[in-house]
Amino acid sequence: MYAKDREASPHFSSGSGSGGSRSGRSATVELLLQQQRRTRSSSHGGGRGAGMGIKQRPLVRSHSYSHSRGGFFGNRISLWVSGLAVLVLVWIYLRVYGHGYGYSLRNSHSGAGLGSSRLGQQGTKIPLGELPAFILPPSTTTTTLVRMTKPTASPGKVKGKGGGVKATAPAVELKQGVYIGTTNFKAPRFKKSVEAFRGIPYAQTTGGENRFRPPQPLKPSTETFQATEYGQFCPINDGVVYMGQGEDCLNLNVYRPAGLVKGKYGKDKNGNEVKLPVVVYIHGGGFNAGKGIERNMASFVAWAEHDLVAVNFNYRVGALGFLPSDVTAREGILNLGLRDQQALLEWVQDNIGAFGGDKGNVTIMGLSAGAHSIGHHIMHYANSTKPPPFHKAILESGATTARAVFYPTHPRHLVQFREFLTAINAAHIPESEIFSHLRKLPLETIIAGSKAVWDKYVDNVTWPFQPVIDGPNPYSNSSRANHTLPDIIPDLPINSWLHNNHLQIPIITGYNTNEGTIFIPPDASTNSEFRSFFKTLIPTLKDSDLDQLENLYPDPVTHPHTSPYLSVPKGKGAQWTRLDTAYSHYAYICPVLHSAHFMTLSGIPNVYVYRYAATGLFGAANHGDEAPVVAHDMGFLGYRNERPGLMKTADEMISFWSGFIASKAGDVNVARGNRLEWPGFVSPFNKEGWWKDRGKGKVMVFGEGNNERDREVSEGRRREGTPAGVETLGTLEREACEFWWGRVGLSQGLGKQEASGKAKL
Repeated sequence: MYAKDREASPHFSSGSGSGGSRSGRSATVELLLQQQRRTRSSSHGGGRGAGMGIKQRPLVRSHSYSHSRGGFFGNRISLWVSGLAVLVLVWIYLRVYGHGYGYSLRNSHSGAGLGSSRLGQQGTKIPLGELPAFILPPSTTTTTLVRMTKPTASPGKVKGKGGGVKATAPAVELKQGVYIGTTNFKAPRFKKSVEAFRGIPYAQTTGGENRFRPPQPLKPSTETFQATEYGQFCPINDGVVYMGQGEDCLNLNVYRPAGLVKGKYGKDKNGNEVKLPVVVYIHGGGFNAGKGIERNMASFVAWAEHDLVAVNFNYRVGALGFLPSDVTAREGILNLGLRDQQALLEWVQDNIGAFGGDKGNVTIMGLSAGAHSIGHHIMHYANSTKPPPFHKAILESGATTARAVFYPTHPRHLVQFREFLTAINAAHIPESEIFSHLRKLPLETIIAGSKAVWDKYVDNVTWPFQPVIDGPNPYSNSSRANHTLPDIIPDLPINSWLHNNHLQIPIITGYNTNEGTIFIPPDASTNSEFRSFFKTLIPTLKDSDLDQLENLYPDPVTHPHTSPYLSVPKGKGAQWTRLDTAYSHYAYICPVLHSAHFMTLSGIPNVYVYRYAATGLFGAANHGDEAPVVAHDMGFLGYRNERPGLMKTADEMISFWSGFIASKAGDVNVARGNRLEWPGFVSPFNKEGWWKDRGKGKVMVFGEGNNERDREVSEGRRREGTPAGVETLGTLEREACEFWWGRVGLSQGLGKQEASGKAKL
């Protein structure tokens, strides 16, 4: 990697909890893979979720030194040489990676909730790019990673030659203070230079009395802060509180082209200053993990064909952000992570103009849980008294009808809530006192308890800590006396689609060919295991449903000559490819097509659907694989043209994505000249969900035939594939979506088909 290249390549950072991976997978996908491995291996030793103890992983292992060779002086010389080598390596590291990418440990900007007694050493700087998952050593204190530090000199100025002063850093003035950013250099990682403002808070800390409460607004300030370092990340559901994580985590990062000054882009016909289009990225992670910087938005800005301003941010995940139950519903604090997202979007409306962004042209973009979230916002703002804080959307591998969206009184949520209370030794607390008690517990206890519950459900994908319907529940007499905020998810998502209760805005949405690979059991070998997986996932499936499912996806064991699922990667069970295909349709592909179908029925002209096909791990196009390609992340694509086919695919994807963001009408083909045109999606289904017109259903395919990131493929057999091409939905998608759309109601409300009576699609 090149010097000062950490922000350009989060996928090359280390660490299991906060970093990325060298495979190019997002930090979110990497975490889920690691957790599944740990959970499955635990069946050979103490069981899942056993015990409540918090993991204590020391930063440095102790070593015993032998005096058997070299004697006293020999060992002394070895130690001196080793020490000198370490110092040299540290010096090189600081020279290479330390410029502008440090982390400052000191008191928090907002100051609420965490007292100074819980702070570590103030002013300590850790020069890390993407913060690795170092674990804090056992201690009674918690080190807090700060969002901001005050500058040591005048904002944005240093002394120049001859005693004068000159501006050296970008600065913006907001109601909450003045923020000094930094500039990322251009070559070789960026096509153009980018200015970054990191760690800017958009709400107060979520710690102390703000825990399990909606995001609280910041107070006005005239102070000046350095915005050159990332703020805290919200704690993920991995059982421990990693260094760099904490509850003062509601912060964002803004990226824009360097040299953006007032009037640079001229004035419009009304004499107003022309501002840049804005894109806001919402991270994924199954609502239990993830962080804003998992997508390299600095690179996205640098390689976009149109100048734009980008934002990524953190929101609460796991139990701290999504703790559904009847008790939580009575407290009026459901879906706090989604409320964080809405607070961020409103912050963007109030402040993005100071960065040169156009608040009237905002696109929200998300992957997986980020895309699920966007679907909920599309429905929420259709019934909100506030104007929508966004105007277009990009949903990658996600939709409102993807996976389960239940009422908080669904038995699964009630059981998981009680298991969480038991794990943190709070099952005896009266219901009226539960949340006041939880606000007083150490953060480590909350996270360890969350992980204990998560481990019980990760294998069968019935995950805890999920968004729920917070509108009136016709199946419960539970009081809503404390529910004073607008509902985030007012109704079953399928009902909102059917009743046209959604924003009618341009969208890009799509899926990867093999969405299910990281979620399914790797060793399932029999048809009974195939049926059992879906019966556990959707308990209200009838035997007749499972029989139909078998016919839709023929068993490769009993039908080896006719089943298309016979081939499996080395080390996988015989049902692996079959499960991947079926789960991909259930959880991602058909929900994505559901969104596109209903948007086109509403008459939206600019609706686009894609499929990402370039293969990697398992020889498949896995969930999240497109992320570094969309971002044109050179740390993943290769600085020395190591992956020329993916580079071409990235060029096509970022051209379409940035064109969509730039165009107020959401036209992906804007300014593409004679290059391949992406046809708008016209649903081939009628209102009853049956196949209607095979000439419709056009989908853009990215990276078909590319296998450059598949490590199992030898150098001579690697193929660039086709960067972009158009296909038409086929018979399998028709049959699969007919099956799954007809059973959407089984994963919503109370998990009964009659709960969404009209859900025939």
